[in-house]
Amino acid sequence: MTPASETAADRAAVAPAKTRRQDWLVALVLLALSTMSIGTRYWLPASLFWDENYHVASAQKHIDGVMYMESHPPLGKMLIALGEAALARNAALDTSALLRSDHVQQVQLPPGYSFAGVRLASVLAMIAAVMLLYATLLLITRQRLLAFVFAALPALDNALVVHARAAMLEGIQLAFALGAIGVLAFALRRGGRVRLYHYAALGTLVGLSIAVKLNGAVLLTLPVALFLAEQWPVLNEARWRAVARRLSRAVPAFCLPALLVFFGSFYVFIATATEVVPGHTYKASAEYLQHLRERTTWTAAGFRAGLRDHLRYMAEYADGVPRLDVCKPGENGSDATRWPLGGKTINYRWNREMVQGVSYVEYTYLVSNPVVWLGVLGAMVLSVALLLGRAVFGHAVDPARRRDFCWILLFSSLYIAYFAAILQIERVMYLYHYLLPLLFGIANLALVWNYLFGAGLAQGHWHARVNLLLFLLLVAAGFVYFAPLTYGWPLSTTQMQQRAWFDVWQLQPVR
Repeated sequence: MTPASETAADRAAVAPAKTRRQDWLVALVLLALSTMSIGTRYWLPASLFWDENYHVASAQKHIDGVMYMESHPPLGKMLIALGEAALARNAALDTSALLRSDHVQQVQLPPGYSFAGVRLASVLAMIAAVMLLYATLLLITRQRLLAFVFAALPALDNALVVHARAAMLEGIQLAFALGAIGVLAFALRRGGRVRLYHYAALGTLVGLSIAVKLNGAVLLTLPVALFLAEQWPVLNEARWRAVARRLSRAVPAFCLPALLVFFGSFYVFIATATEVVPGHTYKASAEYLQHLRERTTWTAAGFRAGLRDHLRYMAEYADGVPRLDVCKPGENGSDATRWPLGGKTINYRWNREMVQGVSYVEYTYLVSNPVVWLGVLGAMVLSVALLLGRAVFGHAVDPARRRDFCWILLFSSLYIAYFAAILQIERVMYLYHYLLPLLFGIANLALVWNYLFGAGLAQGHWHARVNLLLFLLLVAAGFVYFAPLTYGWPLSTTQMQQRAWFDVWQLQPVR
């Protein structure tokens, strides 16, 4: 071998290692960014807001082994309880009042109560979600800068950050959802081969997402997408026996782990929550109460009775939630058709102080970063136009962009399927129910950008990179401008009114 050929071989060997180092370096920068935006002083405000009134009480019941019933599956509250138990900041305090209430008030918390533990799971999960989005986009596009920019969007979206910094369920669910999408991207990576353990991993993460909140059921479209992508050549050849043979293996490979983690979370809860607070039997049947008294909820019969009662309670609770009433004073709910524009915002909590005769208010407000949300909406419009152009008008897809086209089809389908399901629900819904499809929309925005400008990025054109960085700068500017509503920085009435950009937001200052 000549010296010249040795040098070329060395360069070929070094290039992948250098690329991996750069990928990890960018990941570390993204980790630092998300940790700062989501994790900085996350235990503040030191007061309950919105669904924390429910979830903090539920988490304490998990810690003390107290039975309760609630409208969501138990996994999210179990993880909130795990964070509280891990830090043990309140272990020496009297938290018995939380066991006697399903909607705890601030005055019921013991003096010195720390929120660091109950908010920990959501904070860590949302940081993990950002990193999973980066890994997923990197797998799909192989564009490091593009993956970084669009993975940074959840860490720079005010609505996502304010929810991630609370003892709520959305941040936890989003981590599992993006984990599932990441598994799909890994299974369908270039040069890879789909294995049954990919279906199993996908089933596990989809099951975990549904075990946090039932709206995660939209992710059940992912195994369908994986199977179609894997079997597309076989389907085109009409080899139906081969398709049926693979289907007979893929279905149990996905379904068994999904069912195991979903019902497994219920089993752990039912088996360990054996204490009954007087007057708080909810709608437990006589059979379930008997198992609770005998501490036999861990048995098959006890679990069956408990599971039946918990599922019935969840169904009856959902039926009892009132419908949206826009005429009701103080209505925080909103129609789903307004969500992509950021309506309606919710004032979670506020604290007013007078400074030299001027009223300043510290807000914790659910409000979007309009740059992110309008970008997602614009990308969805382009996606639908692209898909209709192919399906209705027969426009050809550039072979070099076919992979991006397929991913755009998937993320657009997830987004649309979620709305199709939500619009069938009659109970009142809230803006934060949009956070899951918002993540689908952010991923779709990244793929649409890559579809349009990916060739320039791949060729190293400076203007393509500058445009991407300018977009990130615009997103960051939007985040900083609305950050007072996320972190509780004081605003005057005039400053608050300046942030009411759209009437659909119905963002109101406290006077």
